[in-house]
Amino acid sequence: MRAHPQRLAWVTILSGLLIFCLLCISTVVVARWFVFDSPTELSVRLHVGRGTVGLAPPDDPNTEQAIRAPSSVARGSRMTTDNEAQGYLSFADPYSGETVAIAFLRSNTQISLVSANRPRFNLSENPYTIRLGGLNGRLEVWVNSTIERPIQIEVDSPFGLARISEGGSYLVESMPGALSLNARAGGATLISPANQTQHVAAGNEATILAGSQEIRVGPGPIDLLPNSLFGESEDWPKQWGCAFFPSPDDPNGPPGQFPIETVDGRRAYHLYRLQPDAGPGETGCQQSFGGNGLNVISYDSVRLRVMLRVDYQEISACGEQGSECAVMLRMAYEDRDGNDFLWVHGFYAEITPNVGRTTCDTCLEPHEQINKQAWYVYESPNLLIDLPQDRRPAVIEELRFTASGHKVDVFIGEVSLIAERNAPAGGG
Repeated sequence: MRAHPQRLAWVTILSGLLIFCLLCISTVVVARWFVFDSPTELSVRLHVGRGTVGLAPPDDPNTEQAIRAPSSVARGSRMTTDNEAQGYLSFADPYSGETVAIAFLRSNTQISLVSANRPRFNLSENPYTIRLGGLNGRLEVWVNSTIERPIQIEVDSPFGLARISEGGSYLVESMPGALSLNARAGGATLISPANQTQHVAAGNEATILAGSQEIRVGPGPIDLLPNSLFGESEDWPKQWGCAFFPSPDDPNGPPGQFPIETVDGRRAYHLYRLQPDAGPGETGCQQSFGGNGLNVISYDSVRLRVMLRVDYQEISACGEQGSECAVMLRMAYEDRDGNDFLWVHGFYAEITPNVGRTTCDTCLEPHEQINKQAWYVYESPNLLIDLPQDRRPAVIEELRFTASGHKVDVFIGEVSLIAERNAPAGGG
């Protein structure tokens, strides 16, 4: 090289130019990835609607903490509920604070948080991505339909994968030997272990059976109530009539309020009565079914489903008679012989020992204690089978939900009447 200094100079110049070009290209590629594709984590919190939820952190999966208060959830954590507990994961945009999705863990359910991300910068058009794995049990997924950014949620189980990319409400259930996806509102996709895919439109249900690549599709359960979600696109839900119902013991007491508000990204009735001198009285809404009522004889299963939250109650449990729970559900109906009955079920969050009752004289089952300031999804027993034989409904005349117990502050996010017919023998 000493004999050819010009060649050395050219090699040096070209090598430097090549390194410079590579640095420029890599800088552009890294900068583009950082701006458009680099992720940041969503804010994920665990809320407990009833009892306690087991939380196993990623750094110590064999140690499970009993969680009752809201807690942050790290990637890789595992959540478990027993037969009395219920909780949910809320996923929020860390920049705007907007709730983008909620995943409810029903009782006897286990799920792990694999990842939950959004693009680091708003310039990116990449979606929110949420991945949940190891589902065993029932998971209800609600996706905010008003968010501007696309979203993709994947729920994995030993029998397949459910993929959700639309706003709506979905039930994903991994039971022994099968995975099912019920699209209550919105469309989703069910994917078998062999990558066979099946779109599931709103109102339908699809199932993957273990050991089979077939995905069975059919109609899902029916919601018999109009505006069960309180009309997400309407200023005021139709069919529901709301009012304050004063007590005969305090006919001139201050009235309660019942506005529709957006809470955690979804519309809900806010029922409250917080005046200092509030006595007995109820604030609530009802839906009646006309002169002939709502006939349910043709169904095999009818269940009342309610999503509720109790933020404050003044009295202990449900009052001296067990009739003033923070939230009361009432269903007026006739049996097959035309006899009138009233089914009552209540929910409370506060109880002082030996003060107040947890059932009423006409109740068929005790009221339920739930945790404060957390959503809880109630699903009744099958009203056509699980009630006493001489108390089973044939025609439902009216449904009412109320907030009672003097001073009270509650939210109602859904009231549905879910009906099913059994599949014919030999049907798929």
